[in-house]
Amino acid sequence: MTLEFENFKKLANDFASISLQLGDEWVIKTTKRNDIEDIYLEKRIIKSCDKECQDKNNSDEVEFPTFEYAVFIYHIIYSKSYYVPVLWFTAHHSNGKLLSLEELWKLIPNCFKNNDPDAKWNMLTQQEHPILGIPYFMIHPCYTSDLLSACCSKNYIITWLSVVGPVAGLNLPLEYAKHI
Repeated sequence: MTLEFENFKKLANDFASISLQLGDEWVIKTTKRNDIEDIYLEKRIIKSCDKECQDKNNSDEVEFPTFEYAVFIYHIIYSKSYYVPVLWFTAHHSNGKLLSLEELWKLIPNCFKNNDPDAKWNMLTQQEHPILGIPYFMIHPCYTSDLLSACCSKNYIITWLSVVGPVAGLNLPLEYAKHI
């Protein structure tokens, strides 16, 4: 199943309205380039890194700088190539340094990983953000259409995001289930 852009806009506005009711802080962003309207959803999350997290990170093979928090910025953008929503995100340490793919990969739940060392590149891709023009990570949308086809939902963004969000460290509150 694919979504037309107008349907995506309606679902995005509905999602933002539900988010506002739940206090989940997703906001609608709009831009206009060359007389073409773009709409996307944005959420910013500050994640603390407590002592346990720092100890765990320091014992891994990747060297983590000492930091107190990381800022994650998530965007849900309509793909004009795949006709589905795509989750884009970036994350940086409190000192402004971007988290690397290796650091992000360590935050992904094990259920999304396999033993293939290249698996992270099959799931996460770093590309130029289609609206902002700066590097962001994205969850590859290859199977999104199949996922949406398997679902019955009043809001496909909620259903889709509840599945792909955890790959990027994003979990929807359970209260969203009342709206699918």
